[in-house]
Amino acid sequence: MDVYAETRRLLASTSHHAIKVLCLSFYLTDPHLQAIGSAVSSIVEHGDTKLLEFNMMADWHDLDYKLEASVQLGQRFMAFFGSCPSVFRWLTSLYIENLRFNESDMSSLLDACDQLRFLSMRSCDCGPRSVLKIDAPRSQLMELVFNMFIRVELIQVPKLMHVVCDILVFESPAIVFGHVLLLHDISLSSMIMNQPPLMLSNWLSNVRSLSTLTLDFENWEIWIHNLEWTLYLLEAAPSLKNFFLKVQRHKCARVCKVIDDQQRTSLQWKASSDFRHHSLNLLDIEGFEVEYKLMKYIRHVMKLAEQLKMICLQHKEPCDGCDANGRLGFNSSGSEIDTDLTRDILAQGFSAVEIIIV
Repeated sequence: MDVYAETRRLLASTSHHAIKVLCLSFYLTDPHLQAIGSAVSSIVEHGDTKLLEFNMMADWHDLDYKLEASVQLGQRFMAFFGSCPSVFRWLTSLYIENLRFNESDMSSLLDACDQLRFLSMRSCDCGPRSVLKIDAPRSQLMELVFNMFIRVELIQVPKLMHVVCDILVFESPAIVFGHVLLLHDISLSSMIMNQPPLMLSNWLSNVRSLSTLTLDFENWEIWIHNLEWTLYLLEAAPSLKNFFLKVQRHKCARVCKVIDDQQRTSLQWKASSDFRHHSLNLLDIEGFEVEYKLMKYIRHVMKLAEQLKMICLQHKEPCDGCDANGRLGFNSSGSEIDTDLTRDILAQGFSAVEIIIV
C-alpha cells in the first residue's frame, strides 16, 4: 500500500470525528490529488478544524525538468484548488514551490482562502520579471514568504505581520507597502540593488509599526563598501527595536561586487544631521570580523541609538570550503584576549550597552 492510499485510509477512518489540527505534505501528483481533496473535505465539513496546513511539493519524477514543468505544476495546483473549494476555505497554512501561475490566479486563491494566515511561495512566479499585487482587504494573512517575484505590492493586507523576501535582484523597491498597519517584522535577503533609484527615507513610510528588520547580504558584497546607508533605514523606521545584519563572506562561494562608485548613486537618502533613534534596543551582526569599516559602523549605531541595550556580534561560521575561522580570524589561544580587546574598543564611552561576542 503506497503512502497516498494509506493517507486516504487514515483520513477516511477519522472522517466521523472532529480533527482540530491537520498537517499534510504531499507531491502535486495528478492521480492522488482528487482523493486527498475528497478525504480532507469530509473532515473539515464538521466545522471543528482549527489548523489545516498543506505543504505541496513538486514531483519532478513525472515531469521533464524544464521551464514548462513549472507551468504544468501551476495548472495542476489550480485544478486541485478548483476541485475542492471547501477545503481551501479552511486552509490556514500553505507551502508551495516551483509553480508558475497566471496573473489572476493569486487573487483567486487569496479571495477563496479566507482563513489563510501563512503563505510561502518558493520559486513561484507569474512569468519572467513578474510582479505580485495583493489587494485583499478581508484577508487573514499574517505571514508571507516569497523569492521569485521581482516585486510584490502589498496594496491592502490589513492583518499582515511578517514578510520574508529572499530575492536575487532587488528592484527599487522589491516590496511596496500599502495598507499594512500591523506589519512589524521584515526580512530581506540576497539583495542586489538595481535601478531605478531607491529613496530609502520613503520606502518604509507606511510601515509605522516595524519593530524587527533583518538584512541578509549572504555572499554578495553590496555591503563591503559602506554599511552606513543602512542607517537611513533606521531613520525611516523610528519604531524599530531589533536590527539584524548578516554579512557572511565565504571565499568558496560566488561573490559579486555589485556596487561601485557609479552604481552607488542608485542608493539615495535624505538624512537629518541631528538624527537620533529612540527605540532601537538590539543590534545583531552575524559574520562579524575585526575591521575598520565594520567597527566604525557599530560605533556609529551606538551613537545614534539612544536606547540601545545590547549588541550581539557573531563570527562567521567555520567553513571547510574556504578554511574560514570562527573566532576573529585567530587560531591561537589568545583569541579570548582579542575578543576582550575588541569589546573594550567598541564599548569606550558607551557603558550602558552590553556587547556580546560569540
